[in-house]
Amino acid sequence: MNIGNIELSAPLALAPMAGITDLPFRLICRRMGCGMTVSEMVSAKGLLYKNVKTTEMLRIDDGERPTAIQLFGSVPAELAEAARMVEASGADMIDFNMGCPVPKIVNNGEGSALMKNPQLAHDILAAMAKAVKIPVTVKFRAGWDDANRNAVEIARAVEAAGVSAVAVHGRT
Repeated sequence: MNIGNIELSAPLALAPMAGITDLPFRLICRRMGCGMTVSEMVSAKGLLYKNVKTTEMLRIDDGERPTAIQLFGSVPAELAEAARMVEASGADMIDFNMGCPVPKIVNNGEGSALMKNPQLAHDILAAMAKAVKIPVTVKFRAGWDDANRNAVEIARAVEAAGVSAVAVHGRT
């Protein structure tokens, strides 16, 4: 299986999980046969503000490759700059989070809240894809809520933006 120009040794990817998919956990999963790993969510703003803890989350070990760093945010220009920083850190891919339902994320218009704004989702991913040479992927949900299941619309928007792959968390 390939994502962009990256070949996976197995068609299994570690799902990004806040507070769980840190570097040691990713290494264990890779050794157990995972085809690629993905970091916990990394704040684009945290990177731009040069937050030490956030920057540390970009650390990658060669034993876990291929690996993606997952970014979150809601401002296209900030995410493009953060994507450049992630690429410069040595990541193989960038994954964008549109699935997190945590109130402190969605109240900022980030994570799954972006399901309510397909045009902004497109603009963010287009800015990121244009900013880097490595593949950009995205994880999103079936929709914001049961009355607004728009995964197909989002998939078409992000495909037009230039993403290399999507992962759909099949719930709202």
